[in-house]
Amino acid sequence: MQLTRRGYAVLGIVVLAEVLALTYGARALNAIAAPAVVALVASVVQLRRAEVPTAERDYVPAAFPGDTREVTVEVEGSGVARIEETVPDGLTVEDATAEATLPTTFTYTLTCAERGRHSLGPLDVRMRDLLGLVETTYEVGPTTRVLVYPPVYQVAGRDVILRHVLERSEVERQEFDTLREYVPGDPLRDVHWKSTAKAQDEIYVAEFADNRVDDDQIVVAATADAGSVDEMAAAAASVAVMALDAGLAVELRIPEQTVPMGRGDDHRQRLLGALAVTDTDFTSPFKSYSLPDGATEDADVVIRGDADGVSVAFGSDDRSFEDITVSRENPITRRENPITRREVES
Repeated sequence: MQLTRRGYAVLGIVVLAEVLALTYGARALNAIAAPAVVALVASVVQLRRAEVPTAERDYVPAAFPGDTREVTVEVEGSGVARIEETVPDGLTVEDATAEATLPTTFTYTLTCAERGRHSLGPLDVRMRDLLGLVETTYEVGPTTRVLVYPPVYQVAGRDVILRHVLERSEVERQEFDTLREYVPGDPLRDVHWKSTAKAQDEIYVAEFADNRVDDDQIVVAATADAGSVDEMAAAAASVAVMALDAGLAVELRIPEQTVPMGRGDDHRQRLLGALAVTDTDFTSPFKSYSLPDGATEDADVVIRGDADGVSVAFGSDDRSFEDITVSRENPITRRENPITRREVES
């Protein structure tokens, strides 16, 4: 418990009044000092009797870098308080401070900036008496975990997986799946000329669903040198999501753990969660973030990150991740507004 600036001002008035009274014998000055002392004592008593605040914070769903979340905080108690959120590096907030009479509820905007597992909280609650003379600070409420996935980019690689990993000649053109931007190496027969004609500066390629991969699976192994782990995680996440979207089961091998074979949305979250936290505490520039011996020998896709960038090896086909990146747009977010067959045929 401590005095506020206003409290120190009142205390100064009391001291000055007493000094003048002792020096000049002016009893009238005691009429000023006495109420000030009473106010200070009353403020201390009020704050000591105030209920210790408690707080609850909303669950924050996992997100990608750049995503925003609205976080609601409920603070229970009594009295006047200034409430401030504790925010770690890797997250940014807007309007995460409030001054209110308890109990209160307020909402702020959280922006996820960096990959990793972050912790919000606890809240700093600075309680003041009604006169604003005395204050005390509490750390209240639990911490809330915020998981930020690595970025996921739209990549071209399904045809490469079929040819070099699954030893298929090409995708069976059975059913239209989606459109994406053209990248060098795409066959001209897959160019969707109708959509391309509508666009001014883009060429679009049609991708087709291939029902033959329903029982197929691939192993993705990822490793990196110091300083390249974030880029490696983004590449591994992008390739894994692309393979899952193609209907393949995916196993992921990274130095800390192996995520067993699986498919579907729940498995995608497990893969992204593992890549969100991989090597986030790695600090030494002299060590290599590497897989155990033999982990890449039977892997179908091997991703390596170093000072020159990230490479992706699909079997014998070795490419830079930049070369297979079609768009920096997150395909998971993009599915909320997909290009459908109806839009293509219109």
